[in-house]
Amino acid sequence: MSEGPHDLFDREGWWDPACRAFASLRAVTTFRLQLLQRWLPGDWRGRVVVDLGCGGGLLAVPLARAGATVLGVDLARRALREGRACGAPGFLPLAGDLLRSPIGAGRADVVLLADVVEHVPEPALAVREAARLLRQGGRLFVNTIDRTARSRLLAITLAEGLGYVPRGTHDWRRFVRPQELDAMANAAGLRRLARAGEAPRLWRTLRSRTVTLRESRWITAGYAALYERVGA
Repeated sequence: MSEGPHDLFDREGWWDPACRAFASLRAVTTFRLQLLQRWLPGDWRGRVVVDLGCGGGLLAVPLARAGATVLGVDLARRALREGRACGAPGFLPLAGDLLRSPIGAGRADVVLLADVVEHVPEPALAVREAARLLRQGGRLFVNTIDRTARSRLLAITLAEGLGYVPRGTHDWRRFVRPQELDAMANAAGLRRLARAGEAPRLWRTLRSRTVTLRESRWITAGYAALYERVGA
């Protein structure tokens, strides 16, 4: 992550099974990797991926191990060191602001904004930067949280209140409505190809004290979306 509650993310323990701070993030990343493989099937070898707000590389490292060249951008230097320590040759961590990444335009086949837009003060700028990085026909994967009463209950009252994610991780006022995200994407020359709701597996989450997700047709809590660059 690059903005928002910076100190919550710039710490060690991203890959440590004993670290509770990132346990839920590790668990939901498994779901998102499965979604990425379904929405972007095929061989990752030869693909250039930019992970904006990559943190410790929970998405970037597996994709690099699958053969992609992954440029991970984040201001959290300790988190970047954790990702680099995983030893995935295709993962290239870059210290920088995701809103002004040090990467040339049109280089990426895929850009990731995973658990990012709800943490930045100007999410439209993050989407615009992602679009700048994409080649024509490139894809943007986003997951974020809708600004609803249900999301406040699940993501803040329960998840933070019960200690499944660190307190202060989320600010409900920064959650992004799906129609708002679509408008940001359209303004940046992107069109939506797919969208899916992200719902907690409640009993598994309660038993493990770790947020785990399933796909849902409801998008009133968490959701993921895939966009294609079509504009000039």
